[in-house]
Amino acid sequence: MQAYQRIKKQFKKLAHLQYAQKILMWDEAVVMPQGAGPYRADAVATLEGLIQKRLISNKVKNCLDQASSEKQHLSTWDRANLQWMEKKYQLAACFPSTLAEKLTKAKLISEQAWRRYREQNNWQDFLPYFENTFALIKELAQRQSQILQLGPYDALLDEYAPGFTQGQIDAIFSELKQKLPTLINKIREKQAVESVKKPQGPFAVEKQKSLGLQIMKSLGFDFDHGRLDTSHHPFCNGIKEDTRITTRYSEEEFTSSLMGICHETGHALYEQGLPVAWMSQPVGMVHSMAMHESQSLLIEMQVCRSQAYFEYILPLIQASFGQQDAFTAENLFKLNTRVLPSYIRVDADEVTYPLHIILRYELEKALFKGEIEIKDLPHHWDEFMQKYLGLSTRGNDKNGVMQDVHWPSGAFGYFPAYTLGRLLAAQFFASFKQQHPQFEQEVRQGRFQTLVQWLGKHIYSLASSLPTGELVKQVTGKDLETGYFIQHIEQRYLG
Repeated sequence: MQAYQRIKKQFKKLAHLQYAQKILMWDEAVVMPQGAGPYRADAVATLEGLIQKRLISNKVKNCLDQASSEKQHLSTWDRANLQWMEKKYQLAACFPSTLAEKLTKAKLISEQAWRRYREQNNWQDFLPYFENTFALIKELAQRQSQILQLGPYDALLDEYAPGFTQGQIDAIFSELKQKLPTLINKIREKQAVESVKKPQGPFAVEKQKSLGLQIMKSLGFDFDHGRLDTSHHPFCNGIKEDTRITTRYSEEEFTSSLMGICHETGHALYEQGLPVAWMSQPVGMVHSMAMHESQSLLIEMQVCRSQAYFEYILPLIQASFGQQDAFTAENLFKLNTRVLPSYIRVDADEVTYPLHIILRYELEKALFKGEIEIKDLPHHWDEFMQKYLGLSTRGNDKNGVMQDVHWPSGAFGYFPAYTLGRLLAAQFFASFKQQHPQFEQEVRQGRFQTLVQWLGKHIYSLASSLPTGELVKQVTGKDLETGYFIQHIEQRYLG
């Protein structure tokens, strides 16, 4: 197994370079001065080129070829690790390092332009940056589709949700499109007669941050290996040993930043819970964003938007912001489970949220089929918003097509992972609750260890050693289905 051991050392070095790249990207989004943007894009692109060249070198190829003959002697984890190595090599080899550098630079420049022009609601000046990135993404998708023997858009889906194809996602989303409108109408009719009080600000940012740090600690975030910062768009980045999360604040209200922190802490717990023995190997990382989103959404939606959770954090909220009539557990629960079609995906309630994802998914499919063009996205976005959410974004691109960082940064194919992750979260949590029916009472006391330990055993510790479908079957006894999510919605909102 000498060849396999040699290739493990090569991928460990690649992991170190990728870690450095992630921290450069974190810095770019959090603390980098705006004027450094173009040079940072060049630097990150150069690093991407070096990683690409190292990955597709003859040394790596020869080691992989030789290690392939050793498969029968490898453990289950080592075989899975080698499979990830081979896949990563094949996908990288079809995309020359010069193009990898070009795409990386284009994505960073596009994201920097998005931050600038979104504030101005300026689609036209942002468009050239976006078109350049999209053209390169299309080329990448075309090249990788030949390796994966999938369509170009399916190749992009495979990057973020390996194991899922358009056919599977279409079937799942079709069920949701059929069931959600009726549920939304019933819930809104029920909530129309409920009285809800809105907390009155301002809410000092420093107090919001302090509250968020308390919540992270209670959930089990390891501050010796992570931190919280502020960015334009909440995200989680880094590795097991150094996990960075961000949120954004508004003095007018505090729940968006708080729920953003809950969501990103879910991501961070997953990263921090990965097996240390495999930390620098592909099998020890999470390659499915559907799985990653399942963990963030399980924490945010299943746990942190529950009545029991608001009973736990009520004293913390009162200690942070004082006493007011809106600060009751029942009122805060109702406020944070209001179902109302809205413009902004990240602030959407959990019932209408899948419609935001379906909208983006259908636009992405149309783009890759050539049915629509990038320049016309605001028009089509407005059509789909009216179709699915009854809202118009005409002339409001800031809160429409420009609201997310994903497309400007080249993450086409990512959005379906959110709803796939939401379904996974509901299914995983149902299995957990079946085994631990007392958990709701633990939440009221601010005790989350039972859940985090269960997730650690059944999900975190397995990293990418199993395909998502096999993992779901192993943990829940069933294939992924929409029923658990629908049942959760009915119980929380109509029960």
